[in-house]
Amino acid sequence: METLDKPLPSANTELLYSNSKHLLTINSNASVQPNVLLRTGVFTPVGRRTNISDIKSQDLSQDLVHLDLCKREGYDSVTVRGQRLNIETDFKVWCGIVLVFSKLGYSSNTVRISFAEFAKDCGYPSRRFDKNLRRQIGESLERIQSQSLSFRRKNTVKAVHTGMLLRAMYDGEEDLVELMADETLWDLYCLDYQVLVNLRILEKLPRAEVAQCLYLYFTSLPNKPHPVSFERLRDRLRLETTKKEANRKIKAGIRKLESIGYLSGNFTAKNGEQYYIIDQRYKKLEKK
Repeated sequence: METLDKPLPSANTELLYSNSKHLLTINSNASVQPNVLLRTGVFTPVGRRTNISDIKSQDLSQDLVHLDLCKREGYDSVTVRGQRLNIETDFKVWCGIVLVFSKLGYSSNTVRISFAEFAKDCGYPSRRFDKNLRRQIGESLERIQSQSLSFRRKNTVKAVHTGMLLRAMYDGEEDLVELMADETLWDLYCLDYQVLVNLRILEKLPRAEVAQCLYLYFTSLPNKPHPVSFERLRDRLRLETTKKEANRKIKAGIRKLESIGYLSGNFTAKNGEQYYIIDQRYKKLEKK
């Protein structure tokens, strides 16, 4: 098994991640995430009436064809298929997975870690380390492991099938978590246009999954973005409701982001579709 030749930081060390423009700090309060997982409907609101066992495919070809695997093998079609992932638990656990492999410098595709350390990396306080949280994290690992990625070359029979996480094991007796990732997809974690997700902002939006998902989408946009159509936001959120009700939830979610001091902007309409024009995003909730 190949390992990267670099020193490994200690478990309590904050990681400084450098991309083309910024130096990003990764810790239990902030996670560096690939834009594709924020822009697309991988993590979505999951309401009481949502059928989480419903397996659906999403075409991520435009977002993932630049991966080394695609360039090397000529794959031009990429799809993800699996159960719906929620924002309340699954996104936190995914952030923990990214942080675990980051701390180890991507030196191995398999890691073993204590539950307490993993839960901390997911952003949970020690007072939450109980039987219920162990159950929630175990179920979340199962859902994340269900996300299969398929890479194909159009008009050929060539393809490869892998996943966001190849294997997840939890040993209740030893209180250990074991994670296995596909090392051929390391660049999914290391793309130079990753952004810093402020997990504290998500904490300010309890039980507001639409607002949380909208935050992930808005934080992934470039500086001075074009007006965002509600059609695009409906596609991102994958709400199982009518267009009218979806638009109402989107507007309420944006208002929620404005109320906590993250977002400022204006609503407008054109040709029968609603848009949101972003004026400013305050990544630390501090207006200048």
